[in-house]
Amino acid sequence: MKRVELISIGRIIRSDGKDGTLKIRLYQKKVREPFFKKIYIEQEGEKVEYEVENFSLLRNSPYLKLKGIDSLEKAEALRGREVMVGAEDFPSLENGSYYDFQLLGCEVETVEGKQLGQVVELMAIGSSYLLVVETGGKKVEIPLVEAICKKVDLANKKIIIDPPEGLLELNEV
Repeated sequence: MKRVELISIGRIIRSDGKDGTLKIRLYQKKVREPFFKKIYIEQEGEKVEYEVENFSLLRNSPYLKLKGIDSLEKAEALRGREVMVGAEDFPSLENGSYYDFQLLGCEVETVEGKQLGQVVELMAIGSSYLLVVETGGKKVEIPLVEAICKKVDLANKKIIIDPPEGLLELNEV
């Protein structure tokens, strides 16, 4: 199998029926239609690829039917496992919107070229987000807003910021 960046999107809760259908809990509640045709599940240290036969929502609960998982026993063997999808399978977002996994690991530098560190976490504050950047053994919180984050270059995993005076010292944690 080629090397694929995998993103966890949920967890298998239990089997549902004798045909191997799986009830899952998705981490993103807004998924109404699946954007993925295949998923990956870790088994015995390896990531096993499964083709999605069907995805359905019943009473707001998501269910997956996977090719090759056709019995209660096979489905039960997957209980509690993470459901992963290839990063390339996620749909494109409108300009200026990003998935969390795309920003994690990005190098952050100022418009003057000063290297600050790497994004290690995103924190949701209401409808806004803070980039948590590890810099020199400390963590700094930087608002993810256009006024501060001037350029997000996902291809090169780099974010260029123009912080107002005192922001970097104020937000040290």
